[in-house]
This record gives sequence, structure tokens and C-alpha cells, in this order.
Amino acid sequence: MPVAVLGVLAVLVPVLWLVGGLKETPKQPAKRPGEPLDLGLFTVTVHDARIGVVDAGFGSARERFLIVRMRVLNNGKETASLGIGGLGNGVVALTRAGKWVKPEQVEGVAAGAKTDTTQPGLPVEASAMWKMGPADAPRKLTVGLKKWEYEHGFTDVSYKWLITTEGDDLAGRLTLPVSPR
Repeated sequence: MPVAVLGVLAVLVPVLWLVGGLKETPKQPAKRPGEPLDLGLFTVTVHDARIGVVDAGFGSARERFLIVRMRVLNNGKETASLGIGGLGNGVVALTRAGKWVKPEQVEGVAAGAKTDTTQPGLPVEASAMWKMGPADAPRKLTVGLKKWEYEHGFTDVSYKWLITTEGDDLAGRLTLPVSPR
């Protein structure tokens, strides 16, 4: 009997391995640009990545940024920020060192006007931006998008949108070619 079990295992394990049955399920599903991705609070469609020169803030000089352009739709019932506390907390880029980093700034345009918020049901063209050095010129960029869930916090009973913080799990991962302009 033990010989028969070993024989079955000897045949079954290689077959499972060949069809991918022993592979770990990816925690970061690969997505393609142009596909809408439901993140809970937001539905995001990533368009492209490019290098651009942008005003870095009030009173500062123009700086080079790596810019990821995306369409953002607020699925919630309240106004949500594009920057801190909002979309900017749920978008990350993968560095050469393998670390995920949030954008330095996120800007948006709705109906031709600049905005830093999203209204429920109204699309915004947003740009998530990471500062670059003068000689930096990556050919591709990996962007991660985090999932939002409507739940209560650890210490409060009121419900609100929170980013899923379980490990490094992402709702989507996109690798984009970077246009030099």
C-alpha cells in the first residue's frame, strides 16, 4: 500500500507542477493600462507614465517629475481628497531598490479646472507625481494600487473608507513604459 501511494504522488506532483498547481497565488494581480480597476472608494483607469517638468509647490522652482496619468471616479458618497488622506495614500511606485513609495503630490483636473478633490460620481483626470533627479530616465515604472474598504477603525465605531493594510497586498499592479515627455 505505501508503495502505491508513493507511485501516485510521484505522478501527481509533477503533473500539478506543470499546470501551475504548486505556484503561489499572486498577491498583486497584473493589470494593463486602460482597464478600469475598482479599488472600493475609487475606480481608477491608469493611462500612461511620462517624465515632465511641473511646479513643485508654492514659491518653488519647476522640477522634474515622473508622472502617472489616470482617470479617477469617486465611488463614495462624500468628497474625497486626491492627495493626503485620499487617492495619494493608495497609489505607490516601485523603486529600483524594491521599495513601494507614495507620490510626492497628486493633482487633478475636472471639467477643465484644477482640483485637489473628487466628487461622488464625477470623473477627474489625475496625475500622481514622484520627484526625479536631473539624470534619472527610467524606461519603465511599476505602479501599485491599493484597495479601500468601508469599515470602522480600530478605536472608533463610525464607518469610513480605509485603505486595506494587510501586508503589501495590492488591488492591482501595472508596469508602464515611461515616455520622456
